[in-house]
Amino acid sequence: MRKVQLSLIIVLLLVLTACHHTSVLERQSIMVALAYEAKENKTFQVTGTFIEAQSGQKEMSRSVSVEADTSKGARLKMNQMLPYEVASGQTRVILLNRGIFQYKMLHEIDVLSRDPFFGDMIKIAIVDGSPGDLLTHPYKNYSNIGTSLNDLLDHNTSVNWVPNMTLHDFTHSTGTNRLDMAIPVIKREEEEITLSSIALIHRNQIVGEATPNEGFFLKTLKGSNTPYLYELKIKKEDTKASGMDQFLEDGANEIKVVFNVTRNKGKIKLVDRKNIKFTAHIDIDVDIQEVSEQYRFNEKGAIEALENQLNIELTNQLQEFLDKLRRLKSDCVGFGEVYRSKVGNSAQVEERWHDEFPESTIKGKVTIQVIRTGIIE
Repeated sequence: MRKVQLSLIIVLLLVLTACHHTSVLERQSIMVALAYEAKENKTFQVTGTFIEAQSGQKEMSRSVSVEADTSKGARLKMNQMLPYEVASGQTRVILLNRGIFQYKMLHEIDVLSRDPFFGDMIKIAIVDGSPGDLLTHPYKNYSNIGTSLNDLLDHNTSVNWVPNMTLHDFTHSTGTNRLDMAIPVIKREEEEITLSSIALIHRNQIVGEATPNEGFFLKTLKGSNTPYLYELKIKKEDTKASGMDQFLEDGANEIKVVFNVTRNKGKIKLVDRKNIKFTAHIDIDVDIQEVSEQYRFNEKGAIEALENQLNIELTNQLQEFLDKLRRLKSDCVGFGEVYRSKVGNSAQVEERWHDEFPESTIKGKVTIQVIRTGIIE
């Protein structure tokens, strides 16, 4: 009996050992960034950046580019060009060209969300120019462009004007008319990679772009507490409305004010269901970092006049941004979600929002409180 039991144990161990597939880190090409460049003939130029760990040697980075019809096809071709099996579990960034929207080829990105090799929190960005060229350029300053892109996006989505766009957000937004996407735009300038703007999407098409200041408004209205260094130019003739002109020394016709946002809070309210009217209010606490002209801060009423002028300037800029969104029909803020939550009938709102959003009324307002005057030039 003991011999039978021992034989069974040995057989079981042999079976388990034979079936076990090991994934050794040093035998994998670990993908950290992936770029899709859609072409007019409905194919993709797919580029991947990989890390390969070699025993006793420095970690190696390489980029591989293939032409394929699908993501799976690209993965197969990449495996044929690499010394080790492709491992996608560490992919951090997916880059897209503008053509993928123009040629209506976003389905392939939706497919990735159902691929177990790709996580929902992968960051997505659009590249001005060729995303493949951005990954394959021989940089002097970046040891691995994939991890550097991830760090760039991670830092700026956390403490700057850049909205976060993950694979989860992307696939969720492509399935609804009530919420459009706002995707960071990256470009290469010689040896440097910079975040330049935000692409505004409507019905899976790029319809316009937002500036960094507008990105700050967007993130605030979506509920993000966003530290931001705001630079503002004010015409001297416009300062009479706030009384700020009384505290300025004679000088240039334009005043530059730089302030650091220390706290921000946005609130959207539906004030008229029948006529679809909203208010969009932003409260901001700031530290004044710089004023380009001499300003008499110590005099009574000077701070209040400055706050009033900043309220006027930023309220105008916010209103211009809101009007732009309605004109472009890009509801990337989520007014449709607010409307649906108040009136119900999700299916009807979904069907009509494309036409109703441009006809809605949105009144923006910014209220600023100066906490400190900081460093004045």
